[in-house]
Amino acid sequence: MRIALVTHKFPPNSFGGVESYTQTLAQSLVASGHAVSVFYRDDGDGIEFREGWQATRPFGVWRVGRRFAASTADPAHLFFDTFLNSDIEASFVRFLSETRPDLVHFQHLMALSVRLPVLVQRAGIPMLLTLHDYWFRCANSQLLWPDGQLCRGKLGGLNCVRCATVRPEWWVLRAMSPLLALLFQCRDFLARRAALKIGYFISPSRFLRDQYLAVGFPEKQFHVLENGLDVVHLRSFERKPVQDGVLRITFIGTLARHKGVHILVEAMRGLPPERIRLRVIGNPALFPDYAARLSATADTANTVFQPPVPNALVGQVLAETDLLAIPSLWYENSPVVIQEAYAAGVPVLASRLGALVEKVRDGVDGLLIPPGNAQAWRAAFEQLLEMPDLSAQWRNNLPEPLQYDEHVARLLQHYQQVSGPVLKL
Repeated sequence: MRIALVTHKFPPNSFGGVESYTQTLAQSLVASGHAVSVFYRDDGDGIEFREGWQATRPFGVWRVGRRFAASTADPAHLFFDTFLNSDIEASFVRFLSETRPDLVHFQHLMALSVRLPVLVQRAGIPMLLTLHDYWFRCANSQLLWPDGQLCRGKLGGLNCVRCATVRPEWWVLRAMSPLLALLFQCRDFLARRAALKIGYFISPSRFLRDQYLAVGFPEKQFHVLENGLDVVHLRSFERKPVQDGVLRITFIGTLARHKGVHILVEAMRGLPPERIRLRVIGNPALFPDYAARLSATADTANTVFQPPVPNALVGQVLAETDLLAIPSLWYENSPVVIQEAYAAGVPVLASRLGALVEKVRDGVDGLLIPPGNAQAWRAAFEQLLEMPDLSAQWRNNLPEPLQYDEHVARLLQHYQQVSGPVLKL
């Protein structure tokens, strides 16, 4: 079967959760005997429009880039670029013509175009969508306001304008809020229509599904399927027990405010480095101002920063970790790193928020902590220092994560539901 995967970003240009999932899925589908092509956007240096095959083995990768420099673009250009792009649509038509897929599996439409599902429908190709975040109901995809508060409603689009015009130099735009609110309502309508055009949804968590049901998406079109893992590979790294009695905490992910890394950094300040240390692994270049703030406020005696690691080496990092920390301030969907930690024998400390409550059983295989509360995180660290056997007890209770071959087998069943033909692993 010929399968097209469509995503907003892809390795090696980006290594986020959606990107890593899409790459692993492509590899697994190829190993199962299917022909796979990936369509994604990467603007590169932004000097000129580019498109075409970036790689063709073991699966095809079609990169489309635009002449677009976000740093110099006007607000209107920035806004429409997130969901309407005619040149990307034209490139996608050429991609479909060359690959002639039997099925299109959308991973994201952010920064592509909400009209891509229409093009798939016109070509008579079955399709489905894995929802990785809240983009189809929220322009910033996170349901999070710039001040860190969870979204409490759109207020007819006025709160969306508030989020989008937070930069001080855009004060003129804020004065036009009623008009701009209509544009956000239009964006939401088009994004919703695009999702409903696809019509078949995979959600890695019940929480994310429920967030879409709350705004009227049809329940019968949702199917919950947890992310899968290459458990064998993750466990191929020999676990390295601590030698000096230090409790090793690790954060792996995006260095961005909504990930709450600053909460960890603040909670660690002043804790004895001979007993506890924090390792923060992430790319400081994505949000340099935030990364600089983290470095400036961190207690260098007990906190270190390291660059991101390839997905293939996450198991090595976890083999040197006692507890994984996920201090998110937004409604996480289903961070793959939680399942990776469980596979590697690492309990998880997480915010009591969103789908994290599904993924971590408080006091059983980890701990749930009030989000955004550095004192609560510090208290959790101190509790772990006072009760050193606690993390070992949690380690004995870790659930067995869904293995990737089983995940793919279930996904192929959904492909069969969408497309009709019987697929085999």
